[in-house]
Amino acid sequence: MIYNPIFEEEIESKVQLKQLKKEIKKRAREESMKDVLERVYNLLKRKPILTIAAILHPIADLLTPKTKEV
Repeated sequence: MIYNPIFEEEIESKVQLKQLKKEIKKRAREESMKDVLERVYNLLKRKPILTIAAILHPIADLLTPKTKEV
């Protein structure tokens, strides 16, 4: 079998590309999370009661017992 260093360079570039993709996805998630938190904070400042009610409504639905209709 003949040794060819070009294949090693291809493997290294593929690994670097995968790492770069992971870093880009991670940064995008962090930025989107910061954006969401900033929007919620601004909404809390403008309409605190409505925002808290909107956040707690799904939790209250989960905690209330469901009755089966026959």
